[in-house]
Amino acid sequence: MKTKRVFAVILAATMALMLETAASAADFTDVPESHPYKAAIDFCQTEGFVKGTSAAIFGPDAKLTRAQLAVIWCRTLNIKDDNHSFSDITRLKNYFDSSAIVLRNLGILNGTSTTRFSPEGFVTREQLALLTMRTYQLGVADEDAYKQYADFASISDWARDGISACINADVLEGLYDGQNFKPQEPVTRAEICKLIYNLSLPAYDVTIGTLTGGTITASPMRARPGTRITLTITPDAGKQLKAGTLKYNDVVISGTTFTMPAEDVTVTAEFEDKPVTLESISITSEPAKTTYTVGQALDLSGLVVTAAYSDDTSHAVTEYTTTPEEGSTLDTAGAVTVTVSYTEGGVTKTATFDVQVNAA
Repeated sequence: MKTKRVFAVILAATMALMLETAASAADFTDVPESHPYKAAIDFCQTEGFVKGTSAAIFGPDAKLTRAQLAVIWCRTLNIKDDNHSFSDITRLKNYFDSSAIVLRNLGILNGTSTTRFSPEGFVTREQLALLTMRTYQLGVADEDAYKQYADFASISDWARDGISACINADVLEGLYDGQNFKPQEPVTRAEICKLIYNLSLPAYDVTIGTLTGGTITASPMRARPGTRITLTITPDAGKQLKAGTLKYNDVVISGTTFTMPAEDVTVTAEFEDKPVTLESISITSEPAKTTYTVGQALDLSGLVVTAAYSDDTSHAVTEYTTTPEEGSTLDTAGAVTVTVSYTEGGVTKTATFDVQVNAA
């Protein structure tokens, strides 16, 4: 199981893990209930981490600048970001100055060069991943985790550990879980809220109970509340999952996925014998007579039909029908195809063979 080393630095202040919002956030007109990051935006607004661009507008799709990130990050870490009040020292000019300076001194957020901070530059996804790793001292349990993305080759060398660490720590759940990571894509205001929200929630374990007749795996095995858990169910040969028995903590699972609750869960299930069904029939011995003269009757003496079943067994059957039927007069010269049909358990299978009819 992948583990996360807990952050224990930065002026003895951490993000308040397991925080619960005490009041609901403002109703931003551009953040409907259907927005995928609605809960995260509400959380960050209520906690005072991120503010709207106005009383009614949040701007979820607006690109996040480096200046905005510095201020937001200090707030989440409970680092005072207000300007100083000393009358005999020149006040800092910009709203982000103190935040940028503090984060730079802590080695969390560097400038774009030795002399420039570039406050209006946009923060990219790969930069945010590295920042998160530095801040929370995330371990890199799997250095190749970043390769889960189809576009991993476009990820900068310096960012790969950061992305792998965030994946290992499960803090990108529901954020960048598509096929591509798009490392140079600017982070949006909604996305920074989702990351902060993920970091604020505790993660819980998914355990597979004792099973007989098959196996089940879960992905991920550790997740925060709201994460979609996908189960892979593999019955043993001749077995199938018994309907209604797939559960987590006695909650019936519909399909093969469920949403992680705010608690550890144990997945249980029962497997049962798979019903034996008819798979096919074959002609294992053709009739003794396969050549006729026009006007003679079809004789199926010696015909042997074998049925094969889903449990890999087979046996000869006799309750089949044929077209044409046995005893039918063969009144047309040439090759005649005889179709054999056999039905069992509501399943019908067919097989064919030919007889030759010669002119009189």
